[in-house]
Amino acid sequence: MKIEPSKAWDTAIASYAGELKNIVAAYPDANILELGAGRFPSFWISEMPKTIGSYTVNDISEEELSRLPEGYEKACFDVSGDAANFRDTYDVVFSRFLAEHVPDGEAMHRNVFSVLRKGGTAFHLIPTLYAFPFVINKLLPERLTAKLLSVFSPGRAISPKFPAYYSACYGSPARMTALLKSMGYSHVEVRNFYGHFYYEKIPGLKEVHEQFSALAAQRNWSVLSSYAYIRAVK
Repeated sequence: MKIEPSKAWDTAIASYAGELKNIVAAYPDANILELGAGRFPSFWISEMPKTIGSYTVNDISEEELSRLPEGYEKACFDVSGDAANFRDTYDVVFSRFLAEHVPDGEAMHRNVFSVLRKGGTAFHLIPTLYAFPFVINKLLPERLTAKLLSVFSPGRAISPKFPAYYSACYGSPARMTALLKSMGYSHVEVRNFYGHFYYEKIPGLKEVHEQFSALAAQRNWSVLSSYAYIRAVK
């Protein structure tokens, strides 16, 4: 048994850009904000739809933002701190693999709601609880999880490895929808994906994991998903 391609973890990563661009294209003269990108925005401005008005990059560090390539706008604030200066500014706010590193995920989502214009869209790619590797990453000390990552995924070079909290990173659509609607979002969609690459180098365990993930995807056991798209409209 294999995971249905539309629900596989690698589809979540490969399809993210296309999904984001479709969202952006729906807004004429779209002002978009990428959270936590620092000096490395995920996309070139030229990759965005022609409807784009501006591409702003957020980071907590002025130093990081000072290293941005020409053409990007800058928004220096803590995603779970004070974002009052950017209220009602953006049509699309997006992130990928940021939410798990935010100590207060609910505060982050409230800030995103605040900086969005009415009718704007938030779009996030997040790892989700309660996928086993992420539970381990959340519970064990950083020095130990960094060593485990080098064993289970030696090709994944991350330096430094940022602490992961998985605050408000849930695979349950009901839980995420209730949370985001309580903040004022009018519409929320959660799309779950299953499986991951952590067992690729471990024969036997790799096959067991693939079978279990395929079963979880087939039966929509969302609390055991590994990644999700979170799309929310203000």
